[in-house]
Amino acid sequence: MRVRSTLMTVAAGALLCALPVAPAHADGVETLTGPATGDSDVYLTYVDCTDLFRPGTAPASRLNLGPFDAPMGRRSLGLVPGSGGTASGPVVWFDSLASMESSFSVASTGGSTGTSYVLVITSDTPARAAWLARTSLTVPSGGWTRVSAASLTYDWTLVDLGSHAPLSSGGTATAAEFAAAHGDGRGLVVSGFGCDGGAFNLDAVQGAGSTFDFEGVALSTSLSADRARAASGDSVTLTGRVTDGHSRVTGDPLVLESRVPGGQWKAVGDQVLAGTDGLIHVDVAVTETTEFRWHRPESQYADEGWSDAVTVTVAPAEPETPTETPSETPSEKPTP
Repeated sequence: MRVRSTLMTVAAGALLCALPVAPAHADGVETLTGPATGDSDVYLTYVDCTDLFRPGTAPASRLNLGPFDAPMGRRSLGLVPGSGGTASGPVVWFDSLASMESSFSVASTGGSTGTSYVLVITSDTPARAAWLARTSLTVPSGGWTRVSAASLTYDWTLVDLGSHAPLSSGGTATAAEFAAAHGDGRGLVVSGFGCDGGAFNLDAVQGAGSTFDFEGVALSTSLSADRARAASGDSVTLTGRVTDGHSRVTGDPLVLESRVPGGQWKAVGDQVLAGTDGLIHVDVAVTETTEFRWHRPESQYADEGWSDAVTVTVAPAEPETPTETPSETPSEKPTP
């Protein structure tokens, strides 16, 4: 598509500074466990807050419980700006400026400021030019705010595609109002927050027919024992391992639980931290046959979980065999 190719070339300095992008997927509701959407039409990026064509600074990302009550599910994507002056959020490609769809929910415990850009070539746009629109964004503290690009009022400027220099002003209008005055067209809209340098959270990102919900990472927990049988009073070494979907060790803290077979599970001590190898090793003395398992408490980025149980069998002590004492042979009495 020539229009899209031209715009991508123009916006490459900013919009190719995107957070990780995975292979494309079908439209619909998608549950994400990180910043990659897997969609070539909707993905997260970061841009300068005052100039679309100037590179921004990449943020750090994390999954959070909340803050507040997440608009979809239980978690959302937290973004921590690398510095002030950069806006992070979704970029959405659209085929029609008049009906462009781009919205998301944002929350910040201290409020946040942001920016939104539209870059489009309409039917009345001169050759080697494009319309660039910008508006500032603000959300208050204390809860989630829904931001919809279609409802925003932008300041429009015709810019040269080669030099990015302004050619003329297009006034102030919403996307639909501008399309009605200048003709429809294809382009992109990118909106984000963090211009003030403060952390914020995103969720329920919608665009190009898809909706994205950020939720927890799927983790697996396993337990192994250095022996399956032990004598009463012996110490058994138990190892805990937590891995993600790519079999990478995550080093999540665990709580050991035990029970006699058929009994109630109970914690054995406090939460245990992983060592430098990412694994957890504990030594436990056993006096009777016992089942052990690891409990992984809920974290900001993952639900709680348990390992399969492992049984350490303690054999009953062997009864002691009495030692026989040889009977004494009566000494013969001397013959008188």
